[in-house]
Amino acid sequence: MANRKVTLYWFCKTPQGWRRKAIVLGSNNRIRHTHVIENGVEVSYPTGRYELCRYEGTKPVYIDAGTHPSEALALWRKESSLSVAKNEAVRAGAKVVTDEKRVEIRRAANLYIQDCEYRRALEAMGQAKLVTEEFMLVCRKTYIDEIVKEDIYRFHRALRDRGCGDRTVANKHLRLKSFLHSAGFDTKSAALWPPAPKYSKTLPEVYSPEQVTAILAAADPYMRLVIELGLKLGLRDQEMAHAEWQDIDWTHSVYRVRNKPQMAFMVKDCEERDIPISSDLLSSLRQARVRHPETKLIVGTKKDTPNRKLLRTLKRLAKAAGLNCTQCDGCKGNLGECEQWYLHKLRATYATTLLRNGVDLRTVQAYMGHADIATTATYLRPASTKEALSKVDAIDWCGGLSKLETEPATVTVN
Repeated sequence: MANRKVTLYWFCKTPQGWRRKAIVLGSNNRIRHTHVIENGVEVSYPTGRYELCRYEGTKPVYIDAGTHPSEALALWRKESSLSVAKNEAVRAGAKVVTDEKRVEIRRAANLYIQDCEYRRALEAMGQAKLVTEEFMLVCRKTYIDEIVKEDIYRFHRALRDRGCGDRTVANKHLRLKSFLHSAGFDTKSAALWPPAPKYSKTLPEVYSPEQVTAILAAADPYMRLVIELGLKLGLRDQEMAHAEWQDIDWTHSVYRVRNKPQMAFMVKDCEERDIPISSDLLSSLRQARVRHPETKLIVGTKKDTPNRKLLRTLKRLAKAAGLNCTQCDGCKGNLGECEQWYLHKLRATYATTLLRNGVDLRTVQAYMGHADIATTATYLRPASTKEALSKVDAIDWCGGLSKLETEPATVTVN
């Protein structure tokens, strides 16, 4: 008979690489977080996650148990109890039948997260891990078909109790909807799925001309090119990381955003697209190509692999250049990395700049790779106060009106 024992591991980063280590329980039967036994000595590896190991036949199956020791311990005890119950049933001569049609929430979450990882959607993967863990902590059910509308409402309340704002709750609601839809849950049923929480929509954040000038002045040639790819082509983080020299049509000044199956990279929403390259950016690209004639990637690592740390590098550049806002939580944190500096803001600045300069909405939608034009429309941001003031000051408030508009209206009374 196959081993039915359920084991809890700390899957952690060690000097030898990522390893699964047995957890350490304290005298109070609680997990000593991050602690493991190695060569008879208790040591701590801070970076890692909890994983359960159970068996299907003779095959070990590992289940993500999160990063919180109390939650991992509760899940371990639950799975162990189920395993013991199944073993007792087998010893009593009963036949244990597993309903293969029922989908476990945790297993579905793992598949959803793996799908994000395979698509190299790293930001989406991080959000998927966070939201699914938060929901499972509130829901406390095993199968997808056990979820009811009240579970979603309790998820909303739990987020608000933690201090999450309305927009954050709405974003997590949409991420949860995407996950449950992928698991077969009927998110179109009004009886099962509540409407998205409402929130006050804010304008997309963009960089001011002064900020752009300052960050470009502080950047080395490598980071200057990274910034220009976001600012003048509107590339997403992963599109930058996977950008290749062969994607450039030097003759027609066009950059082609394409899927890269060989690098396990897929364009978001499958929206492959062509983007015109401005003459100044094309000149910068030519100079960079001369400096790096043998590389495949435009802004790759020294080993010519996709650079996964472009965001961190941008934040460090802003900090070193004294461009931090000094007010946000990031600036006040241990790393001192300002929340105002991030790569997607370059993309937002690109879209807003095009729209302000008269490029029509449909064209900007095509350049941005948006599946929905409503997404592009969010970048129809009003001009800044400084820009607007110069235009307002130039208005002839009397001469600019027609005679009909300046003459008082005549009202006829019967």
